Amino acid sequence: MPMHRPLLPSGLLAVAALLSACGGGSSSDDAGSGTTAQKVASCGTDGGSLRIMSLGDSITEAEAGHNSYRRVLWQRLNGAGCSIDLVGSKSGVSRGFRDSGSTAPPNADFDQDHEGYWDYSVNELLPRISGLVGQSNPDVVLIHLGTNDVLAGQGASGIAQELGGVIDAIRASKADTHILLAKIIPASPDPSGTAALNKLVDGIATARSNATSPIAVVNQAAGYSVGDNYDGVHPNPTGEAKLGNKWADAVLAWRTR
Repeated sequence: MPMHRPLLPSGLLAVAALLSACGGGSSSDDAGSGTTAQKVASCGTDGGSLRIMSLGDSITEAEAGHNSYRRVLWQRLNGAGCSIDLVGSKSGVSRGFRDSGSTAPPNADFDQDHEGYWDYSVNELLPRISGLVGQSNPDVVLIHLGTNDVLAGQGASGIAQELGGVIDAIRASKADTHILLAKIIPASPDPSGTAALNKLVDGIATARSNATSPIAVVNQAAGYSVGDNYDGVHPNPTGEAKLGNKWADAVLAWRTR
């Protein structure tokens, strides 16, 4: 999804650096002493902060001039009394093209760590995932992947198989990771392609979910239209809010205390 947008002033990067000091980090040294199940059940208030990795493409990363759904996710979970650390090897948002490096979003008042990769397909990310999970030690991984694959003309069954490989790669590094798997948002010019992939997502989750590493499907496509994207593909503020709120609802649905 390569696009070029006006960049924000580089001085805003200093704000992002300050945020990482107060909003969490991605070192596994900060993981706390509790089990993953304990932290998920308490939403991070028992056993250490709940470490959440947002894994995806440019819809997860966002670009200069946009905050990403991660800001709404962060606000909602903190507002619900959770103790959250968003984790990942990247921070901020894209400059609007593949491997561009990061800049600060318009509102740098949230924990900005993530694993979003502008213009990347599922297959391109697969070799990296075990290492990224091993580095950040997440308790929960949010997966919104497949848009670039659909727009490149790949068939839904092949993308679904690769998404299964993503789940296997996550567990290869952390067997008890809790996984939220998205039915992805519609994207122009091929909303029918994203819909075809979404029909297979429940089957991916059913085939791989287990008690140690449960998988919950988050239907991000429901109630979402191409009109919630500013360019046909990437969420505008309304779209970001829809995504962030649904992710937060899914995390909170696991809270039992």
